[in-house]
Amino acid sequence: MTSQLGGMLEHFADVDALDLSDVVPMTQPFPLVNVFRADVVRPCLDRAEVLAAAPSAQDGCFRVPPTGGEA
Repeated sequence: MTSQLGGMLEHFADVDALDLSDVVPMTQPFPLVNVFRADVVRPCLDRAEVLAAAPSAQDGCFRVPPTGGEA
């Protein structure tokens, strides 16, 4: 890992040595316009129907196995 870090630092030094005074800074390579879809209110799924299709449900919630530590 040390050799990889050394290689990266050498590359950064190469970039630092370049004359970039005429380069305009940018945050995005392509101009973007609002990429979000319109926020439209829609009816949601029926809770009972969704829970009925779940592999396991308990007290109106999805029941899932524990993911960390002991239950």
